[in-house]
Amino acid sequence: MKKIISLLTTVLITFTLAACVQVPVENQSRANQLAVSSVRDLPITYPVGSLFSLSPKYVKDTSLKAEQTQKIYALYTNVIIENLQQNHFENTTSPTLAAFHVGFGIALTEDFSDEKINQKFGVSPGLPEQESLKKGSVLIYIEDAQTGERVWRGIVQGFAHENLSPEQREQRAETIVAAVLKQFYQTN
Repeated sequence: MKKIISLLTTVLITFTLAACVQVPVENQSRANQLAVSSVRDLPITYPVGSLFSLSPKYVKDTSLKAEQTQKIYALYTNVIIENLQQNHFENTTSPTLAAFHVGFGIALTEDFSDEKINQKFGVSPGLPEQESLKKGSVLIYIEDAQTGERVWRGIVQGFAHENLSPEQREQRAETIVAAVLKQFYQTN
């Protein structure tokens, strides 16, 4: 009996560790460095064509102006929707029709520390701080519409670039969202 319990414990630990993925994305410089981490919480999958709804989450106190926050969230809203649609999921504005809900949040480390991310989100890629660079995080999670339970969660950490053109910002957002959602698609 002890051997069976020991074997089951080992298998459970192995599956839990295998569900956690940390992948550094190699880039040209430290300023462009990204770190990505995700975890699958439930073995629920969604077929091609499944409906999703999007729900942004905001940090209560932020060092950014309201206008800056609105622009950043609008950009990431569009990029997340576009990425999911490119991967054959369909957006709906009606949460009651959705098979799953996609929540996301964006924050600078000075507003939402790694410690808080670990406490509230339970996943952190642990990108080290760099002098003179502002570290930020994009958190995305998938919640099952029927059960209300979290199915998957992922986070990307990188450094904020304040002097990018609108086209460069969009390209950077696309890279960031693709890096983290790629891990969701691989396990879906």
